[in-house]
Amino acid sequence: MKKIILIAICFPAIMATAQSKKFQFKTGAEYGLPKKAEDLSFFGNNENGIVNLSLKKDELYFTRFNPKSLAQTGEKVIPIPDATRNMNSEIVIDFNPLYFWLRSDWDKDRQKEMLFVTTIDVNNGKLGNKNEKLIETDRLAGSMSTTGWYSFKKTDKYQFNFDANRTKLLVSYRLAPADKKDKKSLDRIGIYVFDRNMNKLWGNEFTMPYNEAVMDNADFSVDAEGNAYLLAKVYNSDSRKEFDKATGNPAYHLEVFKFTKNNEQVVHTTVSLDQYFIRESTLIENAQHDMVIACTYSKDPKTKTTEGIFLGLFNGNKVVDYKKGFYKFPISELVKFESRREKRKREKKDDYEIPNLKVTDVLVEKDGSVLIACEEQYTRTHQRSGFGANGMMTSSSTYVTYHYDDILATRVNASGEIEWLKKIPKMQYGTRGKGTMSFKLISDETGYYFLYLDNIKNQKMDDDDTPAKHIDGAGGQVFVSKIDNKGNVTKELIFNTREEDMMIYPSEFTKINDKQFIGRARLKKTLFQPLLITVN
Repeated sequence: MKKIILIAICFPAIMATAQSKKFQFKTGAEYGLPKKAEDLSFFGNNENGIVNLSLKKDELYFTRFNPKSLAQTGEKVIPIPDATRNMNSEIVIDFNPLYFWLRSDWDKDRQKEMLFVTTIDVNNGKLGNKNEKLIETDRLAGSMSTTGWYSFKKTDKYQFNFDANRTKLLVSYRLAPADKKDKKSLDRIGIYVFDRNMNKLWGNEFTMPYNEAVMDNADFSVDAEGNAYLLAKVYNSDSRKEFDKATGNPAYHLEVFKFTKNNEQVVHTTVSLDQYFIRESTLIENAQHDMVIACTYSKDPKTKTTEGIFLGLFNGNKVVDYKKGFYKFPISELVKFESRREKRKREKKDDYEIPNLKVTDVLVEKDGSVLIACEEQYTRTHQRSGFGANGMMTSSSTYVTYHYDDILATRVNASGEIEWLKKIPKMQYGTRGKGTMSFKLISDETGYYFLYLDNIKNQKMDDDDTPAKHIDGAGGQVFVSKIDNKGNVTKELIFNTREEDMMIYPSEFTKINDKQFIGRARLKKTLFQPLLITVN
C-alpha cells in the first residue's frame, strides 16, 4: 500500500487563552493530505470515529481519527474503478451513523448527465457495498465553480436539501433550456427524493408554468412526507422590472410550488407581498411539518437594504402570514456599535434600512418560535496603480475585497411577537473569498452560540464602540457570542492562534453529537490539525 501521509507529532499549534466553563476544546496530531488532492469532507461520530476524505484523480484517501483523543488511527487509499475524466465530487451526505459520497459524471457520447452514490464505511475506513447510479438525465443547466482551499472546480448543477428531522434528501436540478432565449424557454426541473439509506422514494421531471425570463428560483425544500417544494420569484412581465412605477409596488411576487409523488402537475400558490420588496428568501420545514417562508424585506426598490423580516406559512394549499407576517427591526438595536455619525444618521430616519444583509440560518423551534440569523456580506472593487521613478503611473489593475460584518439575530416567539433582536458586532475582510470569515451557529435548549474569528480588541465592547477589523489570513482569536432564550448576550474568548499562517475556519465546523463539533486548523497548504469543541 502506498504511504501517502506524513505524520508530525509536535507541540500543538493552537493554545488556549481563556478558560471557559461552557466550552472545552481539544487539539489532535498534525496530519497531511496528498499534494493536489481535493479535500472533500471531515466528518464522523463518537462511536465510529472521525474521517478526513479527499480525492486525487481516481483514488479516495481516508485518514481516520479516534473521536476522543483525536489521534490518527489509520490511513487508506481506495481506487475508484469506474472513475472517468468527467467525474466530479458533489457532496458527502451525513445521515449519522450512515455516510454517503455523491459524485456526478458526464457521458459525452450519449450526452447524458449522471449522479452516483457510494457508501462510506467510517468504521473500517473504506467504501461500503452501495455503489450505484441515482439519476441519469439529459444535459443540465449550470457551470463549473471554484471551491475549497485549493481552488478545485465543482459543478453547481445539483442542489441538496434536507427535511427538518434530516430523514429525507431532496436532489434537484434544472435541465438545459431547449431554446437559448429565456423568453421562449420554460424551466424544466428535476426532483428526486431519497430516504436515510439513499433509497429512492420517487423522482420526476417537471415543466414549470413560466419561462426563464420571468421566473427566478430562490430556494428548494423537502418535508418529512417526502413532498418537495420550490420558492420562486415571478416577475409580472419579461422586462423583469422590480417595481411598478404607477403604483410604486413590486412588479413581481413570490410563489410556492409543491411537487408530489403521484402528481405530474405542479401545484403553485402566490405569496402576497403588498408594498414590500423581498431581498432574501428561505423555505424550511418546522417541527409541525408545515413549510415556513422566511424573507428579509425592504420598502425601497432601488437599494439592497433591509427593513425587517417576513414570515409566512404554507399549509398545503395557500400561504398565510406566520403570526404577524411582517416584522420591522427596532432602531434601538441597529444603532449599537456604530460610529457617532452613522448613529445620528440612523436615529434621524425612523425607517432606516440596513444594507447588505444576508439570511444565513433559520431555526424553527419545537414550541413554534423562529430564530433568523443574518450577516452583513458584501464585496468592494478597488483600483491598484503602479508608479515609476518619475512619478508617472505605469500600471493599473483592480482587486476585490470580501466583507463579513455584523450578525443580526431575531427571535419571534410562539405568540408571534419579536422577542428580541440582537446585534453581534464584527468587521471581517479579506481578498481570497470567504476564507476564515463568517460564523457557525450552534444551538441548544439554553440558547444560541455564534462561533467566529475576531480581533482581540473586540473582546470587551460597549454599545458606543465600533469593532476593530479582523483580516482573513492574519491569525485571529476564536470567540463565542451567546444569546440566551431571554435575549441576554455574553461573549467568550475560546482560543487563540500562535502564528499568522495558521488558519481556523469556524463556519466549517460540523456537529458529531448533541454536544460536540469537529473542525480543523490548516497549518500549511496540505498540513492540518483536528480541533474538537465540547459544549458543556
